[in-house]
Amino acid sequence: MFADAIASISESIFPIFFVQESADGPIMGVCGTGFFVDDRGLFVTADHFMTPAPDGCTHYFYGNVPDNVLQPALEIERIANDPQRDLFLGRVERGYSRPVASSLEPLRAGDMVCLSGYPMALVASNPRGGFTGNVRRYWQPTFVIDATRTQIGDRVYDGHILQHACLPGMSGGPVFDVHGTVRGMGMATLTRSIPDPVGPPTVVTNGIMIGVAEIHALVAVQCGQVA
Repeated sequence: MFADAIASISESIFPIFFVQESADGPIMGVCGTGFFVDDRGLFVTADHFMTPAPDGCTHYFYGNVPDNVLQPALEIERIANDPQRDLFLGRVERGYSRPVASSLEPLRAGDMVCLSGYPMALVASNPRGGFTGNVRRYWQPTFVIDATRTQIGDRVYDGHILQHACLPGMSGGPVFDVHGTVRGMGMATLTRSIPDPVGPPTVVTNGIMIGVAEIHALVAVQCGQVA
């Protein structure tokens, strides 16, 4: 059902790498997922793993791994961020972006969508260069359970609850429909425990996505200010 949509969207998403300096040498890993919103290199992702960056930590773009590995990697430029919406707008050098198509059409309970991103990445040496080995995209078809306005700490997520969890590393990845049109962004996992008087509690885990309108609100304000 999602095969054609995945083929289309795969050229627009990428893992966000970090390099953290430490006393024992640099530590490298993948902290989340980004996707391009225009052809000037602008992209969006989740803010919670981007700002504030720990001392000695730098974020990099290595291309749309694993299909294309960019050498040398490009340092990510911060354009703007919205901590309450948990959104980060960044940029990489022109020429590497293929923007996604998106839609503001409302989602309904039961609509099929697909989560995407780079969860549980194992950074290893890559024969084509760099340390992008064992970094793979993950696609999780799911469906919309209900609309939600969920607050986690200081962050407020306006969007929908999904059947499947947004795994660590998938934060910031696009949520798209069967046509490859982006309908939102995967942001967090909501876990609820239901007590059972005669046994262990029932634990329910769902994903949270924000709607495209939240993304457009940040991008629209900044796009006219970006050269």
